[in-house]
Amino acid sequence: MLPLRLVTLSGVPIEIAELKWPFHQSTSGSDWFVLHGRVNLLDATGPDQLHAEVAVAMTQTMKDAVGSLDSGHAEPLVVNAIRKTIDNGQLAFLKSGKLQPVHITSRFYSFARKQVQFPTQSESDVLELLKRRIFWLGMDQAVEIAPSYDSQYVNLPHEKLLELAGRLAVQGLITISGDRALATDALRGNAAAIRAAMQKSVETGKAATKISA
Repeated sequence: MLPLRLVTLSGVPIEIAELKWPFHQSTSGSDWFVLHGRVNLLDATGPDQLHAEVAVAMTQTMKDAVGSLDSGHAEPLVVNAIRKTIDNGQLAFLKSGKLQPVHITSRFYSFARKQVQFPTQSESDVLELLKRRIFWLGMDQAVEIAPSYDSQYVNLPHEKLLELAGRLAVQGLITISGDRALATDALRGNAAAIRAAMQKSVETGKAATKISA
């Protein structure tokens, strides 16, 4: 499955380059289960590429609720917890290998429904996510509009994401073929705003890391 290319709600294009399965119990003696990984920022490549080395930590309560911690079952939860940490300005993209925490807690789970549940996003925010996804990943070749990771991340069904993408097509920002989309020249015209959103989120994460260091 990896590497996996996605975009965060805060506008950051990322590549989940590595997740070192399986989870293991924390060696610090705390009641956490830990998984290490690496997330690349997609705005550059080679020696200039910024990245984040992450330690994804899951509580015992979440482990019991989720059940299996194997990759096939838990990967979407891990990936989207990383994205939420970026959205919250708590993950910095650096050239160094500094290990940074990502916490999976009960805020990502509905005990009433007994299922993983991320906050439901507004249609306007999801439209921006779709626009940015297709800008970053669908510039040269058609990209899947609504991967299952995104449905969980915004807490909306696959069909709703396709419906919203249809609005972008009506606006002339994307062209759709089946469940895939390609950026148009009109979407390319939004490049300055899309790159500014990415830069703002990246700088927020860097500032937060400096403050907590």
